[in-house]
Amino acid sequence: MQHAVMMRAPAYALLLTIAALSTFLSCVHAAPPTLASKLQGYLASHGVNATVPATAYASQTYGAPNTVALTCAILNAYRDKDLVTAQDGQEYVSEAQQHWSPTAWGHPNCIFEPTTIPEVQFFVGLLAITGATYAIRSGGHSPFKDFASTDNGVLIAMHQMKTVEYDAASETVRLSMGNTWEDVYGALVPHQRVVVGGRLPPVGMALITGGGLSHYSNDKGFASDNVVDFELVLADGSLVHANATHNSDLWWAMKAGQNNFAIITHITTKAYPLGAVWGGLRQWNASQLDAVSDAFAEYQREGQLDTKSSVIPDLVPTNGTLFITLIYFGPVTERPKAFDPFYRIPAVSDNSKAHPNFLDLISVGPPQVVPRFSYGFSNLYLDNSTTYRDVMRLCAQQGEKMKQVNGGTQVLIPQPISKSMIDVAQHTGGRPQGLKSRAQLWMNMSWGWNLAKDDAYVYALIKETYEKVDQLTKSRGLYDPYLFLNDAFPDQKVLRSYGEDNFQRMVQVSKKYDPTQMFQKQVPGGFKLN
Repeated sequence: MQHAVMMRAPAYALLLTIAALSTFLSCVHAAPPTLASKLQGYLASHGVNATVPATAYASQTYGAPNTVALTCAILNAYRDKDLVTAQDGQEYVSEAQQHWSPTAWGHPNCIFEPTTIPEVQFFVGLLAITGATYAIRSGGHSPFKDFASTDNGVLIAMHQMKTVEYDAASETVRLSMGNTWEDVYGALVPHQRVVVGGRLPPVGMALITGGGLSHYSNDKGFASDNVVDFELVLADGSLVHANATHNSDLWWAMKAGQNNFAIITHITTKAYPLGAVWGGLRQWNASQLDAVSDAFAEYQREGQLDTKSSVIPDLVPTNGTLFITLIYFGPVTERPKAFDPFYRIPAVSDNSKAHPNFLDLISVGPPQVVPRFSYGFSNLYLDNSTTYRDVMRLCAQQGEKMKQVNGGTQVLIPQPISKSMIDVAQHTGGRPQGLKSRAQLWMNMSWGWNLAKDDAYVYALIKETYEKVDQLTKSRGLYDPYLFLNDAFPDQKVLRSYGEDNFQRMVQVSKKYDPTQMFQKQVPGGFKLN
């Protein structure tokens, strides 16, 4: 198919045809003579007879940051309807800021929004030639700069790819990476099915690339444990499947390898029958922090042994409120016994009840009261002493330091991890995280505030807090070095925490499937292997 597309932007008035590309680039002092021929051959092989602005080629150096303008110009000629630039005004601002927290906002040179797998393949193949830097965004839930955003690079935003295909015969669902979990859960309601996915409806599919903690994890393991197939575009633009029988080493690595190996276009994951579900939100005031902390330890020792039960807290001592979401994946109409430790504490409010479906239950949660958010992580083992209480107290003391920050808020999210969650991987092809088969508490320490001028102060406080928690748990022999990628701060060495053997195995997978190391060099954001 031939394309002859004029660019929308007025600055792109001076055009250079593919036929003249080689001659023009050979005159550019810094560019190697192979760049023009590579581009000409690549575009021709994709049936693209595009017009490209001559100004975009001025002073290009192969593989250098200023090749971004060249890349954007070619993408605009290839699919102008899929490209957004700063000259698109408010549309550009809206697309560039599609992130959960403003702390993640960037200023990409252009935003490419593919709608098909071949468009993703064209994108990756083109950037393999130009060497431009880029970022990959699914739902944009990460609060960290460059993880799913870029300044002056190219952003590929997957949100236009939104399909949910349930297959009743195999009890699996094929999901494209532009979905949110709300999209997925909603599409499965008519089938009375659910998948092991995100706990918050607006979160995107990239949660899978960190492992993914789900309300359903106590029974079914982590989100990525349930992925039976990844559809991936490799650094050379080829499309491959990674599953138990094809590219199984890549399948293993993708379960918690973030953006180090390929761009995911689709996943196929297991679906489970689920109709009505019981649960809701229970609230206390902050004076009950010790009692709620003790209840978490008791729940892990006893209640969590019922694998149909799930709890996720949002403890906000800075605002005087403690919330916990309780969910039970079973046909019950009254409070399950697993949650008794929490019901022995008198509450301010409780809206728990039977819900017609899972999405209806999780659609109501604590509000986000300030725009800017970030977090850090620490991991500790369950014990029979007061360690959970002491960790919460320590964190709450650190939260007092947020009083000098405009809108300063602390949210503690102690996530009880059962042995059953960890042991699932023995039957699902393994995973790279190297988790110990032992009950533990994944401590997410989240922080919210209003103004960008306070970013540096808050980031320093986040680091200070998780280091203090680590010191406390190390002193009691309860520290675990594993870092949960979805909750970790950028300074934390997540991939190394998987253990040296698993880390080196991931490095070898990277070299095998990405021999040019595109995803290490041209995709600089995230937790990297290099």
